[in-house]
Amino acid sequence: MKKHLNLIQVLRAAAILFVLIGHLTGLFYKRYEVNLLGMGEWGRTGGVDMFFVISGFMIAYLYKNKLGNPSHAAGFLQKRFLRIFPYYWLVTLGAITMLFLFPDFGDPFTLTHITTSMLLISEDPILTVAWSLTHIVFFYILFSLLIARPLIGAAIVGTYLTSIVTFYFIDFYPTNTLAATLLNVSNLTIWLGAFVAFAITKYTPKPAIGALATAIGMTAFLFLWINNTYELVGIERWTIRPFLYGLSSCFLVAGLATIDLTLNIKITKPLRELGNASFSIFLTHGLFLMYFMHVLIGKWTLQQTLGWHLTMLLTATLTLLAGIASYYLIEKPLNSLLKKRRDTTRDSLAA
Repeated sequence: MKKHLNLIQVLRAAAILFVLIGHLTGLFYKRYEVNLLGMGEWGRTGGVDMFFVISGFMIAYLYKNKLGNPSHAAGFLQKRFLRIFPYYWLVTLGAITMLFLFPDFGDPFTLTHITTSMLLISEDPILTVAWSLTHIVFFYILFSLLIARPLIGAAIVGTYLTSIVTFYFIDFYPTNTLAATLLNVSNLTIWLGAFVAFAITKYTPKPAIGALATAIGMTAFLFLWINNTYELVGIERWTIRPFLYGLSSCFLVAGLATIDLTLNIKITKPLRELGNASFSIFLTHGLFLMYFMHVLIGKWTLQQTLGWHLTMLLTATLTLLAGIASYYLIEKPLNSLLKKRRDTTRDSLAA
């Protein structure tokens, strides 16, 4: 049985907070010209890049021993898809419903738009954050190849990642949506997380090395955040900066996982549960941000009483709590139900 990595759970909680803060400050700057610490102009806090690294790391950590077992490939994909798509579809339907209730939130959706969004092939998905799920799903498909045929899968993955790097250095940026998605640096970031898992489970460093890697990752993140506001160094925003966020996240994941694997680390229940609810918060926070901004600012004009910064804090807090509630009320029961049905089907086939 794999050891539970408590510090990675804390990092997952931190990642969702970074994502939430980034979208919150961006919306407040765009709509109300409220620019908290210059973050409204950042465009990216690194939270989603951290999620990518953690996702790649955890899949490789949990399924490393399944490589070379073709019988596990289909089950792996089924399990991963069931964890993503049913809940994602429900949240997307929630977004469509919200648009009917609040037409000023955006334009009506066509049937084609809804269908392509549900399948994660839309250029402009209904849930803005769904673009990241496309990369995750593609990673799952490639990883299933490693499970089924390690040598062939490794050759395909190696060629694919080399292509991403090569096309960047020759300044090749495809206009085709599918090609642009497949060659996006975020795909490389996810695999970096997987490579970290392969490395530290084979050569587990000492805790001191883990602490050093963690310190490097934290320092790199802090520098990128400062540079976002003060532009100390020119960093290209759409490829290099996400890659640097991902690389910084690799140091954090490697360091914290090393400490987890070598020491008996305990964390508080709230932190553990926040990590568990991170996917639910990730999917729903955009909807709840829009709703609470509509109510708190548009209807109640609380900014006139509390000021913009306290209103921003209240919006973030309510959004976070709503995302956690969605986890307990919808995502967690849904996952339990799907797991029971999957286990029942498997037992029936075995009989």
